[in-house]
Amino acid sequence: MEKGPLILYLQLPDKIPTKKPKSMTIEWNEKFSVSNTAIDAEHKSLFDALNSFYQGVQSGASNESLAALLTKLADYAATHFRSEEIFMNKIGFPELDRHKQEHQAFAEKIGGFLESYNSGKAPASFEVTHFIMDWIVNHIKREDMKYAKFSQGH
Repeated sequence: MEKGPLILYLQLPDKIPTKKPKSMTIEWNEKFSVSNTAIDAEHKSLFDALNSFYQGVQSGASNESLAALLTKLADYAATHFRSEEIFMNKIGFPELDRHKQEHQAFAEKIGGFLESYNSGKAPASFEVTHFIMDWIVNHIKREDMKYAKFSQGH
């Protein structure tokens, strides 16, 4: 007897759980260093802003407080991105345009979170915190290290 393809059906929950993870704070350490004192200090401040947002989510802070923390994080990220881009331009980093595109995509995603949050469509959540943390950590380790390495040769 010939058998047909196996089809699996998954029942997804109506709501994705937003249970509090054990810890989502992040601490800057030397593995995040791009060998530029000013940018390393900005990365530390970015981690602090993210940790403040996470702590607000974790403690059940008011919507106004969380919106202010997320806005602070977005504003600081924009300032930091400008600093990085100026540095990359100064050293003649050949992947500057692509790096700028990554920064722009992140800014748009955070802007979307803020818009949804401010309109009441989506609450600040651990998922938002995780996305931001994951993006920042991976961006530094993967993308920022490229200009760090390039700058060492110049």
